[in-house]
Amino acid sequence: MSKLALFLGSYVLCCWTFGQNFTLISASEEAIVMQHTLEQKNVATVSIQQYDYLNYAHSFKIVSGEKGAPALPFFTESVLLPDVGDVQLDIEHDGFVDYPDVRVAPSKGALKRDQNPSEIQYTFGEAYSTDAFYPSEIAYMDHPFILRKTRGVTIRVNPYQYNPVTKVLRVYENIRVRVVVNEQVPGMNELHLTGSKLDGFTNLYMDHYINSQDALKRYTPLEESGDLLIITHPAFVNEMQPFVDWKIQKGIKTTLVTTDITGTTDTDIKEYIEGFYTADPALLYILLVGDHEQIPSHTYGNSGSEQLWSDSYYAQLSGGTDDYYPEVFIGRFSASSVAELVPQIERTLEYEKNPASGNWMMNAAGVGSNEGYGYGDDGEADWEHLRNIRTKLMEFGYVDVHEFYEASQGGLDAPGNPNSVMINAAVDSGIGLFNYTGHGWTEGISTGDYTNGSVNQLQNNGKYPFVVSVACNNGTFVSATCFAESWLRATHAGMPSGAIAAAGSSILMAWAEPMQTQDEIAELIAESYSTNRKTTVGGLFYNSQMSMLEAYSASTTAREVMQTWVLFGDPSCVFRTKATLDLTASHVPNVPQTTTSVVVNCNTEEALVAIVQDGELLGTGTVNGGLAVIHFPVLASNLPLTVTATKQNYRPYRGTIQVGDGPLGIESSSIDLFTIAPNPASGFIDIYMNSTTSTAQIELMDVSGKVLYAEQFETNTGMKKRIQTDEFSRGVYFVTVYDNGLSATRKIILN
Repeated sequence: MSKLALFLGSYVLCCWTFGQNFTLISASEEAIVMQHTLEQKNVATVSIQQYDYLNYAHSFKIVSGEKGAPALPFFTESVLLPDVGDVQLDIEHDGFVDYPDVRVAPSKGALKRDQNPSEIQYTFGEAYSTDAFYPSEIAYMDHPFILRKTRGVTIRVNPYQYNPVTKVLRVYENIRVRVVVNEQVPGMNELHLTGSKLDGFTNLYMDHYINSQDALKRYTPLEESGDLLIITHPAFVNEMQPFVDWKIQKGIKTTLVTTDITGTTDTDIKEYIEGFYTADPALLYILLVGDHEQIPSHTYGNSGSEQLWSDSYYAQLSGGTDDYYPEVFIGRFSASSVAELVPQIERTLEYEKNPASGNWMMNAAGVGSNEGYGYGDDGEADWEHLRNIRTKLMEFGYVDVHEFYEASQGGLDAPGNPNSVMINAAVDSGIGLFNYTGHGWTEGISTGDYTNGSVNQLQNNGKYPFVVSVACNNGTFVSATCFAESWLRATHAGMPSGAIAAAGSSILMAWAEPMQTQDEIAELIAESYSTNRKTTVGGLFYNSQMSMLEAYSASTTAREVMQTWVLFGDPSCVFRTKATLDLTASHVPNVPQTTTSVVVNCNTEEALVAIVQDGELLGTGTVNGGLAVIHFPVLASNLPLTVTATKQNYRPYRGTIQVGDGPLGIESSSIDLFTIAPNPASGFIDIYMNSTTSTAQIELMDVSGKVLYAEQFETNTGMKKRIQTDEFSRGVYFVTVYDNGLSATRKIILN
């Protein structure tokens, strides 16, 4: 008898269930091998027609969702494939154990949120009269997909099979799947790219694919910033200019075009974006500016009586029609007039450039129904799901997460049902995240009876949350002003109120799948993954959507959630999770027009520093070791340079460098600390100190900021310090001297 059988034999039936545990065994260009093992957990039972049935839906994250068929747990994992070649799946296992006289509850099907799962009766479909194991395959794979610069495939493993006629439950041990690639045979969704795989999505690749670390290490890292494409109705060009200017200033290469250029139909716009992405592979964000009448949403056709309205359609730029993984992050400023657009622009600029003081962004709110137990993601009811998110956020450091749950759920949830007055009081006091999970309609949410009118009464000027709504039709903006739109258009006393961004579904929303997205957003905000950090609104939302699409890979409703969950707001906006800190920097006040680089000293590691002249982004650099070095071509004019340094949860630094033929200077009295000769140099450099007697520190670093030489020494005015440079390669270097609380940096060229 196997170890698994011996182990289970000591437990009663109600203790059977196991968790996900995938292990990568080996990976090469020809094959990727991984193994799934089982981990014991508890499982509940449900009484159906006077019999007890195992009900995995009450205790497991994801179960199969074919209505009337056995609801059994399944597990998914994605692997990174070679760019070309046909893909086949080989399956092995260490045996199985059959358990007789077992009853397994059927699935209620893929329910939408206009239904209450507890009110849906169990039905037994064709599978329960078929003498065969369900599901029939131990493992299978979806079609290969393209995710930006990578090609992948999701594997589904079914360690449980059930024969309803014989009432035998079969449990497999140690299922191994071998993904075999034949590059000599053409495959589906092939990639034909050159250069590095590593880009702005690298952390996503590392988190999404089980074999990413092994596969990606074959490629040379490449620094690549993410660009922004704005497509606007012509009437909004002038209003959008300050927004464009800021995005360029902070280091995002930004292009604004109108529908006069792209065309006005969804087909025209999609073709333009695809061409833009081909010409600029660094494209990372798309912002649509206009309501449906100005920038049309795409329809995938009907689902029942509803149109599948989709903005994410524009972000799916590679792969076939069955590939729903986006290559870019997309959002929308939905406005049919200038009056509706201006608050959205002003709010985003305020949020990024000069956020309101205090720790309001470290508060959140969860509003949810008391329905869905045993049917939601992780088997949770809506309020349980939100309470678990609250725990995650509080552990990360959030100060308070308000609980507004239907009925009385204990904790900080007040007895009875919440109302709009209670919710508005919490939002007005300041929150950074607003999660809703429950029933809804185009203009509102059911729990709290919170509507567009409630949003319009908000007085939360300067304190803007990210609204993530798991509800029906909160994003149905095509024919009405939807709930999500109202958050972006809201004003109070002539100034923006409402939300920095809002996500809402354009159709009746699935029950469990979007809860996974909401969970993953919380995990990303809480920095749960060392290899997958997302800081922008678009990064948080779409990264989490991809997590959902992988976890529910076999679900048609998962694909619908990806298609129809619309993000209103700027996807490139950096989300705030902590009280705002000050970011300080220093640099030369003037440079000659012949200069081709600038060194910026900064107190914040990993801050992004950008240099802009006359609206053109010249270059960017990341602070490493207290400084950033930004290289750019020879300046075309003597107009001033704008220096901007930004980082999540910091207030940006903005400064100016004058361009002229005068001497090089710096922003403090440290200008006179030292001089260097010769420059350019060969073999050695001499540093002449101009300070009084003191202890000085001297450092020599390369253009990446790596310190190659450092020495502390006693010095006095006129002293010369010689540094031998024979061991260093030809190129540009920087010398920094720290003396008596001052510092100065000089560029040198070694021949």
